[in-house]
Amino acid sequence: MIRVFVVAILMVLSPFAQPERVFEGEKVVEIFQSQDFDANLAKAEEGDVRAQYLVGAAYLYGLEAQEVDVDEEKGLHWLKAAAKQEAAEAYSELARIYRDGMGVEKNIGKFEKYLAEAGERGLLSARSYLLDLYRDGDPELGIEPDKGKHLCWLEKTAEDGSAFSMISIAQIYRNGYDYDVEVDLEKAFEWIIRAVNLDDLTAQRMAGEYFEKGMVVEKDLVKSYMMYDLSGTVPSTRRDKLEERMTEEQVEEAIARSWQWQLERNSYRPSSNGNRYRPDVSDLEPLSLTPESDQ
Repeated sequence: MIRVFVVAILMVLSPFAQPERVFEGEKVVEIFQSQDFDANLAKAEEGDVRAQYLVGAAYLYGLEAQEVDVDEEKGLHWLKAAAKQEAAEAYSELARIYRDGMGVEKNIGKFEKYLAEAGERGLLSARSYLLDLYRDGDPELGIEPDKGKHLCWLEKTAEDGSAFSMISIAQIYRNGYDYDVEVDLEKAFEWIIRAVNLDDLTAQRMAGEYFEKGMVVEKDLVKSYMMYDLSGTVPSTRRDKLEERMTEEQVEEAIARSWQWQLERNSYRPSSNGNRYRPDVSDLEPLSLTPESDQ
């Protein structure tokens, strides 16, 4: 019996990538399907970790083009060999084996352990799975939601460069929810600004509120208008209401700051596409958004 081999293509999202990802940035499915199995088997026996993973996956799922039938025992052997060499991808496959009972008894404890090992080694698909798993739980697997573990994996994916995770952490520290953390607006703002610097529209809208209300930062209507303008909606109710409290000079500066941001990142908003004017910002010094750099 030949199984269909399904592995998510690994993508490099940030400079925080871990060395344990032996197929970092590569298309694993294509490599698996086009491999020379006999050559890889010889390499695997010599200790080549990539070959051990590929051979283990071939035995686990079958490889029709190479006439390799499913042999779950051999698949488990070679994947464990690759895991001993810290291959994140191998840990992920081991998690699948124990989750689904592929040649072994299902063991949810081992599933969670191996999936966490893959996530700790920087495998993005495993980290994404862990996020969903501990946010929602999985009744079929008998796993309850766990907000502590969910926050842990949010922080790791945020460090990977996920703006979505940064915003989620910011919301947790702003509102508390049922997480075992104290409300910390400063920490929330730090995460928001990290996402702002990734040019995330939601984070920019959130930052606009902080600057408008003076929440843990000095109230600054120019920065607030700039953030609302960058948040990418036309019309912008918050921006337009804020404008009623600003001088014409403040509005002009805010628009210039917004345009400067967009030019620097080659990322344009509907609000600046023919809206009012596009000022000359060639001599405009960059505007800092963090309290430390304002001092």
